[in-house]
Amino acid sequence: MNTLKIVSKLIPALFGAALLLSAPAFAGHGPHDGQSPELRMLKGLDLTDAQREQIRTLAAASKADKADLAARQQQHDALQALIKAPQFDEAAARILLEKQQASMLEHQLKRLKLQHQIRAVLTDEQKTKLDERMAKMRDRMAERTGKDD
Repeated sequence: MNTLKIVSKLIPALFGAALLLSAPAFAGHGPHDGQSPELRMLKGLDLTDAQREQIRTLAAASKADKADLAARQQQHDALQALIKAPQFDEAAARILLEKQQASMLEHQLKRLKLQHQIRAVLTDEQKTKLDERMAKMRDRMAERTGKDD
């Protein structure tokens, strides 16, 4: 198989792998039922029904932007093909990694945008309470990892 064929199969697979690595493989299963950390942090903020609906709408729109499972699987398969190839193709690896980085950048950008949009829905009091929770969470994470900011 020539390099072009490998690259053409690996590029879509890498895109999917980046998305696969950036989100739980089995979203909707487990203790949080696929709920994002952004939405879990809103618990206990005494949201109004209107705020809940706005946030649900924002989250649904954000979720619709995510690549489908088939695309993630293709990217994963491309990475596996590169790893299993008889010879390492550095050019193909670079292309795949560049696609992966671009994909991860887009994912992170969308996540930041969602966080900003959700924050805009909150009252000043709710924002303060959320900020306090986030600070506590950072402190707990620092304790677990033994790191200080």
